Amino acid sequence: MAYDEFLMTVTELGGYSEREDAARVTEAVISTLGDRLPPEIAEHVADQLPAPVDELIEGANSTPQNWGVQEFVHRVAEITGDHEEQAEEHSRAVLTAVAAQVTGGELNKLISDLPTGYAELFGHPELS
Repeated sequence: MAYDEFLMTVTELGGYSEREDAARVTEAVISTLGDRLPPEIAEHVADQLPAPVDELIEGANSTPQNWGVQEFVHRVAEITGDHEEQAEEHSRAVLTAVAAQVTGGELNKLISDLPTGYAELFGHPELS
């Protein structure tokens, strides 16, 4: 999937009226995800995402953070300047688009590396 298609998916999932809004929240959510993941998992996920989304996740922190869902959402809210409720919706839209791009096995590894609750953000509560 090309970047434009990825943004179209995020736009539809998030109900954004402007492509720029989808790009802005995608950057916030993906870079935050990259900070949360160990580099080897981030690299595997990035391999399945279109440029420049792949670069956002790979270019993140080399020392993964250990945040739960609430802190993840809080950090997205800080970046976007939105309330945490809106940041959670942004996260759901972007991470559901990511889940649609990542193979099943890689998605399982990704979600199993994260604490409970992240599976719902990826649109797969059954993987919790």
